[in-house]
Amino acid sequence: MTVTPATPVTPVTSHRRTHRLPPAHDADESGQTTAEYALLTGAIALLVAAVTAWATSTGKIGRLLDAVFNYLTKAIS
Repeated sequence: MTVTPATPVTPVTSHRRTHRLPPAHDADESGQTTAEYALLTGAIALLVAAVTAWATSTGKIGRLLDAVFNYLTKAIS
């Protein structure tokens, strides 16, 4: 006894993509560099502010400036 399928079997074929998606790097990135520079500048400003606040609270800036001025006045006189 032979069994015949109820629906005809079609061969599996590969489907080709009829359109191509644009590469991801073709997106508009005109403002990306500016944003990166802005973030980097902001991070540096925060770091400088933190170091300045620490140095001011410990009095190291005043002692450094006193040492520099004392050295210069001794060198001049």
